[in-house]
Amino acid sequence: MTMWPERPKIRVAVAVARAVLPWLLLFVAARPLASFHWPPFEWSGGLLSWLSFVVDDTAFVLPFLLFAGGVAVRDTLGYSRQVIRAIVLVGVVAGTMCYLLSAWAAPAVEHRALARLGSETETARQFGAQTPVGVLRNLRFVEANPPDEYTLRVSSPHRFPPNLLLWQLHRPPAMAVFGFINVVLGVIAAQLTVDLKRGRRRNARLAIGLLGAIAFLALERFVEPTQAFLESGALRSGIVAAWAPMSFPLAEGLLLFHLVRGRRWE
Repeated sequence: MTMWPERPKIRVAVAVARAVLPWLLLFVAARPLASFHWPPFEWSGGLLSWLSFVVDDTAFVLPFLLFAGGVAVRDTLGYSRQVIRAIVLVGVVAGTMCYLLSAWAAPAVEHRALARLGSETETARQFGAQTPVGVLRNLRFVEANPPDEYTLRVSSPHRFPPNLLLWQLHRPPAMAVFGFINVVLGVIAAQLTVDLKRGRRRNARLAIGLLGAIAFLALERFVEPTQAFLESGALRSGIVAAWAPMSFPLAEGLLLFHLVRGRRWE
C-alpha cells in the first residue's frame, strides 16, 4: 500500500500536462514567426535542423511554463498534505526533463544537424557535441592550452573563454532548479489568489508568472558572461552567472509565502 494512491498522481499529471503543453506548443510554433522572415529559418532546413530548433526552444521555455504546472497542482489537490508530495514529484520529474533537454538532447541534435550540413570544423569535431562531456573536454583543452586571444567564434572552440564554458556547464542544472522553484511559486501564487473571482484570479496568476519570468530573464541577461566579453573582453565568473539569477525566484517565493501566511491569519 503506497502513501499516495495512484489516482491523485494521474489527476495531477493530467492537470499539469493540460496547463503546460498548450503554451509549450504555442511557443514552439509561434516563436519562429517573430523573425519576420518567410519561410522562417527553422522551417526552411531539413527535418534534423527543424528538430534541433524545436528541442532547443522546448528546453528554453519549459522551466518558465512550470509555473503553470504549479498552479495546476494547487487547483487539483487544494490545500492538503498531498500538495507537498506533488510539488516534489512534479518538480523533480520536470526539472530532470529540463536538464536532459538543455544539457544533452539539444546539443546532441544540434551537433548531428551541423554534421549533416558539413558546418563543423575539424577542431569542433574533436570536442563533440556541447553536452557536459563535450564542454568538459573543451574546457580542459583550453585550460591546458590557453590561446593568445579568446574568441566566441563557433569554428574555434579551442579558443573559447573558460568562464563561458563553465557557464555552459552550470546553466542546465541551474535552469532545472529554476523549473523546480517555478512549480513551488505556482503553488504559492495559486494559494494566494484562491479567494479572488475567476477573472481576477486568472489575471493575477498570469501577472505573477509573467513578471517573475521577465525579471529572471533580465537578471540573467545582466550577469551573462557572453555580453560582457563582447563589450569589453571581461571574463565574468561563469558559475556565478549561471546561479545568481536564482536569487530572484527565491526572494519572490519568500515574499509570496509571507503573503500567504499573512492571509491565513486574517
